[in-house]
Amino acid sequence: MNKNIATFILCSAVPALGYAQGNMNMQGMSGLFNVPDASVLEYGTSTVAWDAQIDGRYSRIRKLNDQGNDINIGAGIFPHIEIAGRNVTGRSTAGGSDLSFNVKLQLPWELLNGVSFAIGEQDFGGAINEYDTKYAVTTWQYGKFRSTLGFGQYDGRAGQTLRLDGVFGGVEYAAAEWLSVILEDDGHSQNTGVRLSTPDSLLPAGWKASMLWMLSGEEGVDGRNDWYGFNVKIPLGQKYQRTLPKDQPRVALAARSVAVVEEQYGLDPELEKNPLLYPPDSEIVDPNVRARIENEAQLKREFIAANLEKVRVQRYGREWIIAFENLSYNNNVIDGLAVAIGMAASILPEGDRFYLQLEKYGIPVFGLGGEVGAWDAFMNGRGGLPESVMVAAPTSKLRRRSGVNVVQSTFEDVKEYLAFRPTVMLKPIVSSTLGTEFGVFDYSLAARTDVVVPLWQGAAFNISRNWSVQETDDFTKDGIFGGVFREQRIRDGVKDRVISQTFRLGRGFTTMISYGRFFDFSDGVSLESRWEPGDGRNRFRIILTDFEDKHDSSITRNARLASWRYFFQSTNSEINVTAGEFYNEDSGYKIDFTQHIGDTRLHLIYKKSEGNNFAGIGFTIPLTPRKDVGRVAGVQITGTPSWRYDINTILGEPVNRLVFGPNGIPTEFFNLRNGYFNGDRLSPAYIRANQERLREAWQTFGVEK
Repeated sequence: MNKNIATFILCSAVPALGYAQGNMNMQGMSGLFNVPDASVLEYGTSTVAWDAQIDGRYSRIRKLNDQGNDINIGAGIFPHIEIAGRNVTGRSTAGGSDLSFNVKLQLPWELLNGVSFAIGEQDFGGAINEYDTKYAVTTWQYGKFRSTLGFGQYDGRAGQTLRLDGVFGGVEYAAAEWLSVILEDDGHSQNTGVRLSTPDSLLPAGWKASMLWMLSGEEGVDGRNDWYGFNVKIPLGQKYQRTLPKDQPRVALAARSVAVVEEQYGLDPELEKNPLLYPPDSEIVDPNVRARIENEAQLKREFIAANLEKVRVQRYGREWIIAFENLSYNNNVIDGLAVAIGMAASILPEGDRFYLQLEKYGIPVFGLGGEVGAWDAFMNGRGGLPESVMVAAPTSKLRRRSGVNVVQSTFEDVKEYLAFRPTVMLKPIVSSTLGTEFGVFDYSLAARTDVVVPLWQGAAFNISRNWSVQETDDFTKDGIFGGVFREQRIRDGVKDRVISQTFRLGRGFTTMISYGRFFDFSDGVSLESRWEPGDGRNRFRIILTDFEDKHDSSITRNARLASWRYFFQSTNSEINVTAGEFYNEDSGYKIDFTQHIGDTRLHLIYKKSEGNNFAGIGFTIPLTPRKDVGRVAGVQITGTPSWRYDINTILGEPVNRLVFGPNGIPTEFFNLRNGYFNGDRLSPAYIRANQERLREAWQTFGVEK
């Protein structure tokens, strides 16, 4: 390392001031130009970066920098932890590329005032580790200066520049809000240049764009020694959602605790025998009784006006039971639940209690109840989360009125569902490869339409169709590699034609049986059953299928899977373990760690299938607004609340062999998890972890402006 640089790093000092951290560099990690520093991407933010600097096997001279394409996508998946995916290719994106993953862990406290420390690895896992480097680094922030000093060990297999092998370091000076001057020694070359950033007021809150321009002391291919890159930082949720639940500044509970009840709500048995139910046109002269009747009518009007469907209200003394189905709040059903809570708490008399029974096609999926005044205070920012009943997959609390014919009532329910009211969901789907020997990014893109038509209680018919939009050459027979990915393309046509029946079995058990055509060419029947006991932190699921190929009945796809999910309430994260025989009858297991940040979910994946090991990262985002429009001529059109994309790589092999379709879980679009339980987010544990979302949703959608 240059002695003058080292002296400057260690000896400069000015008073401490604030400083922006977590800027992505040209190696796919937060830092200077090529040198990592001890900062990490802020929790709950992501970054997308591109730069023109490449080296190693994609440079025409391995030991010199070349111009190419270096693409990085990173995220702060936890406080003090950042992960990033990196894809490097040459000047042409039509040939091969190298996909790798980077990780950095920051010490959660300062060693000394203004001094932070981090360790990390560049290009960990995978098969061919082009840039594999392990490093430790410390950064000292003092005023407008940040000095970084670290040590790395390069273990890459390709024999490139040996950048970050040994001692490295640098200094960044924040001359202005929008300008930083950088000087570094990355162990290969000495580099100087600037970082230009957008002012905080220019972009939406939390967003920031920046540009790097680097002048390198090491000459590049064709005599070039200047390099540039661009970076956009994106918040994954609102500001309060980028704080872990355990760190939220919450008000104390309005009462002792939140109660989790399995199968009872605690109504007075005497009142259950003699409910005070009156039709709206009853000639009641008692003003107190008349007021309660008017409350019931107002509840129905307000719920329907908020696009909540099939609203039924029953009152037992001072206990109100309100059953409804969510229509518009499909991005996250917690928003619809919040609106229902806010309306019940603002309309019903002080001292009364309410119980909300959220349903899907007549099947209760979540129950929440409590005292009117306590919930009204919480929803309007005057108190903590009140003592409440919260029930996952509850038994229906509605009672049939005396004298009502059971057969007639059932017939009326079926007739109501048979009234044509389908939901049409539009979404993109993609089959893709990233960082292969055949190209940077090959894909087959299509638009999918899913139509779900309810039939009767718990029954629905789902039909889906794909429309091919665009394919890269390698997904066609005209590709220069002979259409190497052609069998994985998305084909036009109808895919699913499935009728399903869902049963609420009691004590947290729900089962769906489906029959029809699955995934374009599998005919048969599937069973999905889940159990969500207690507060919903644990969820157990089994999936069984009996499928035959529509072209050849000797080809079967009989899955036998068991799954367990645990939700960590303090960190808003979950782990999902699935094991058994998967869709293609390959045996193995899959571990999926998910971090919730608002409506965005980040995934870390490990899979084992038939002796192959895989690792990957992914994300799930909503492609629909928080509140969808209502029905038009009885038809509702929405986007998807959960669009997921994963990147996987095979582990432990000398070549990065492509393997398609391992660990496939055979569930169609309309399943229990997505169709009924809000992507596994309808549980007391999730509600408590995201209680601020209830208040924010009510203030956004429910309070009259």
